[in-house]
Amino acid sequence: MGKNSDNRKNKRYIVEGIRGNLLYTSDLEILNISIDGAAIETAKRLELNREYIFKIKYKNAFLDLKGRVVWAILISKERKDSKIMVPVYRAGIKFIGTLSEKANMLLDFIEENKIKTIENRPGGVRFKIASSRNIKIDVPHRYKVKKISLSGMLVETEYPLEKDSHHTIELFINNTPMNIVGRIANCIRCNVDKVADYEVGIEFIEISDNDREVLKGFLNALGDE
Repeated sequence: MGKNSDNRKNKRYIVEGIRGNLLYTSDLEILNISIDGAAIETAKRLELNREYIFKIKYKNAFLDLKGRVVWAILISKERKDSKIMVPVYRAGIKFIGTLSEKANMLLDFIEENKIKTIENRPGGVRFKIASSRNIKIDVPHRYKVKKISLSGMLVETEYPLEKDSHHTIELFINNTPMNIVGRIANCIRCNVDKVADYEVGIEFIEISDNDREVLKGFLNALGDE
């Protein structure tokens, strides 16, 4: 690990064993919702006990809620447009940190969008809402790093990504979690198997000073090898 691969402005190094997650915003279906949690359906598999970020658009603001998966099952469901049975993941979400302003905003959203009461439970009343189009979830796509520099990296992932789209990226350097906003510079399918892998070039466009220093220290250590 650590060989410089080209002569770019910022040296890019070939690495092994460096992994992370790219957060991809996905649609979901809300089955019911309350101040303490929700039952949802999504085409993406959600991991039990993992925390996810839910984005709710309400009026002219966005509410980011953190939620943990407390149960999850795989079911089959008929697609409305084709009547073909497709796999769907159904999960129970417990919201974390829904206090003060977030709680009030979530309550207002539910009040304006609810269409009927589903059930009363000790944790609160569950409601069905009219539409889920203003609620999204950030689903992590795993990747492994092939090359990295101070300004970007080349990764391998199972998922194609749209060129020029922006994503929040989790990168783990020496067990230190880093959060970066990156732009997809290119995406190339690198095999023709049934399960395709993609090589994705990512440009770092937002990185904190602290994370930049961690990355810089890591790259300097590679240069000394």
